[in-house]
Amino acid sequence: MDNFPSIADHSLIWIFGIIIPFLSGLQSEKLSGGMQFDSSSRRRLYLANSLMLGIAGSSVLMLWAFKKRKWNSLGFRDIDNKHLTVTVIVILIFIVAYLVDTMLTNKSIKKQGSTAGWFDTYSFLPQKKQDLLPYILLCACAGFFEEIIYRGFMVSYFMPLHDESVLIPWIAILAPAFLFSLAHYYQGWSAVIKIGIFSMLFGIIFIYSKSLYPPMILHFLVDLFSGLFYMKQIKKIQSTAIAS
Repeated sequence: MDNFPSIADHSLIWIFGIIIPFLSGLQSEKLSGGMQFDSSSRRRLYLANSLMLGIAGSSVLMLWAFKKRKWNSLGFRDIDNKHLTVTVIVILIFIVAYLVDTMLTNKSIKKQGSTAGWFDTYSFLPQKKQDLLPYILLCACAGFFEEIIYRGFMVSYFMPLHDESVLIPWIAILAPAFLFSLAHYYQGWSAVIKIGIFSMLFGIIFIYSKSLYPPMILHFLVDLFSGLFYMKQIKKIQSTAIAS
């Protein structure tokens, strides 16, 4: 790809890799139990974050269009069949890891009951049916635009640093995963570590499939399922409280 990375690319790396995680840290207290969300404030949060993600992701798309770069270099292409087996295996590993994490979270909630701080920490997740539509919009924007930024753009940005003598491009996998997990600092350090691991798997999927579509779909489904899982747990706790 000619003229890549350019000064504009370096600037976007600073914005998405340094500035946004810093702003995320400033929001951490509000989004990690310091502020309790009601249905109205949750919907406003979803719409505002959807808009922010749209603006951020569109900046990468506009840069690609302005530089007249090929869209397949950003990942808008079919899955590469050459490494299809590896892609499928890593996708299955991701799915299993996510399900195991969900089961462990569910077990922890059952053990701690309604006293679990987990509910306070994630009060920004949907609780009522009216929260779902804006939340689904947020999931779609996160899956689409965050994958453009942290996989399509950042993996491509760090790929030139890859040593050809090394089989796996670890820098191109680890650097975006690290920056992506930092952008979710408001969820706490345990979430940062977990998101970092999942993000590494997204990076491997993108590199071997050469397509953004698999990580985009997985990202959307994970966010959506997490919200639905939270709603289910909230209903269980509320039902238990009413019954007692």
